Amino acid sequence: MRPRAVKAVPRTPVDGGGHTIRVVAARTGLEMGTLRAWERRYGFPRPERRAGSNRRLYSTADVDRLLAIQRTLAQGYRVGDVIGKSIAELEELAREQEPAETRSPSVDFAPTPLGELLELLTNDRVAELEAELRRSAAVLGARRFVTELAHPLAVSVGQAWADGRLSIRHEHLATECLVTQMRQMLATYQDIHASPVVLLATFPGELHTLPLELIALYLVVTGAKPRLLGGPTPAREIAESARALRADVVGVAVTLKDDPKQIRAHVKALRGSLPPHVPLWIGGAGAADLEHGHEDTRVLTSWDAIERAVVEWRERPRRKTSPRSGA
Repeated sequence: MRPRAVKAVPRTPVDGGGHTIRVVAARTGLEMGTLRAWERRYGFPRPERRAGSNRRLYSTADVDRLLAIQRTLAQGYRVGDVIGKSIAELEELAREQEPAETRSPSVDFAPTPLGELLELLTNDRVAELEAELRRSAAVLGARRFVTELAHPLAVSVGQAWADGRLSIRHEHLATECLVTQMRQMLATYQDIHASPVVLLATFPGELHTLPLELIALYLVVTGAKPRLLGGPTPAREIAESARALRADVVGVAVTLKDDPKQIRAHVKALRGSLPPHVPLWIGGAGAADLEHGHEDTRVLTSWDAIERAVVEWRERPRRKTSPRSGA
């Protein structure tokens, strides 16, 4: 009796099925932007596309391998070192870490309590703090890392310093640890062409740039493209950068509350220097009560408000403008 021939298993079902990118993101805990970035940078996952559309369809094998990759990332491995490995190789890496604690990626994963992170910082256990940030980033994904860990930790560190429970060196260390982690996460989105392009800056006198890093990472998971101009910059030069970099939107973080008159002057100067079709978004603790009186200037006081602004920018009718010369 002749053995039955084994048919090759198709990457996606022959009936046109498969898993959409939204389903894969929900099952693995990976952001959709991360999946696209890995496809561009590493060649995996490489989904099929349904005939007649550009919809990505992932196989069950893709999902299983992504879950295995997530488990190794949660143990401290770097994505570039593991993404090309087979499921068997990934499982072997996981076994090598036993009996260390491992966590399956899950939308229910809880980040490390802030009190524990502050204790590591206070006791100068920086390597352990960095390891906790890496582990949480790998399992939470960029969106939850920003909203559930990085932002709350930054607020807690600032409050502890104001209360005298932390020194300025500890605040600086915490900032550097968070910025390093977020820059690594942002790097996975570098090659993605997205819109709107949002130029991020702060006004003169504003010494806190960590909010820009948080906003930049949050923007990439909404499908936008951040451009970090960075520290204190005069309004006219922010506007010049917006033109030169062809920014669709300018975003300014304002954390200081002690001189609202000066902040309003900066906003007025920037609004007057920007092209009329370029919206100005203002966020931060110092922006909540800011009056601006311009239809293309918005104060965004929450993460959800930022996401809504991105969606509304995409949906609004595009205004006809002359081609930008970059001047």
